[in-house]
Amino acid sequence: MKLLLPLAATLAVLLAACGGGDGDNEPASTGTPSSPAGGSPAAAATVAGGSPTAAATAAAPTAAPTVEDRAEVEALLMAATLRLEDLPTGYTLDDEAFTTNEESAEDESDILAGPTLEDLNRFGRILGYEASYSQESSLGSLLEGGTLSLQVTTTLYQESDGADDAFEFVRDQASDPELVEAFEESFASSPGVEVQDASLTAMSFAELGDERLAYEFKVSAHSTDLDQDIEFIAHLVGVRRDRLIGSVTVLAVNEASPVEELEDVARTLDERMKDALE
Repeated sequence: MKLLLPLAATLAVLLAACGGGDGDNEPASTGTPSSPAGGSPAAAATVAGGSPTAAATAAAPTAAPTVEDRAEVEALLMAATLRLEDLPTGYTLDDEAFTTNEESAEDESDILAGPTLEDLNRFGRILGYEASYSQESSLGSLLEGGTLSLQVTTTLYQESDGADDAFEFVRDQASDPELVEAFEESFASSPGVEVQDASLTAMSFAELGDERLAYEFKVSAHSTDLDQDIEFIAHLVGVRRDRLIGSVTVLAVNEASPVEELEDVARTLDERMKDALE
């Protein structure tokens, strides 16, 4: 599973990172939400900084957001994201967190350079949220084939134009032929793994939001330790709805997850983003 994650994560990280808040106006601390179902603004502020007072203390000294600003942003992102009950059966929440501009800029892929802090500030990124889920049968899927994991991200922008610029940044990265080449090179010396082929292709997808993109990543490899050929498949869809960008990435082995299932999940994400902005 680790073999494909860097390639699949490259655009997922870009979608999570690109977005809306000026550097002077972004929330200053990262919190781990207590539940993807959301919560009150006061609770969100408490999660983010330990307490409403701590959140205010951690804010940037220049044009810093108030506690209410941070809480409102977190509450909006939680309302805009997918919940466990929105996913197909069998998933378990592994990890979730809010991400600031600084953290997103530091979390660049080793495969292809992501947006810099300057880029994120220029796009007007405010704050992001990401959650990772695994299938309860992931071990069996790894051995026999099937879905392994799912990642969801939502990112809030100050303005729709900034979100659009961020979305185009991701689209440009995906069209860069060096993306797959760099991936293959980065794993050429990986012990126990021989990459036989890697590809990134655009997928036909339902019309969602104001803009959407969808890609399929495939990596064929041979495990010298197991003496076994393995094909990893990741489907990623990104949707821009006004000043929000959401993404869903599903990772599978030997057998791709149904596209219809991904479309249902992405449609629900789009609906949640739309409702959160109203």
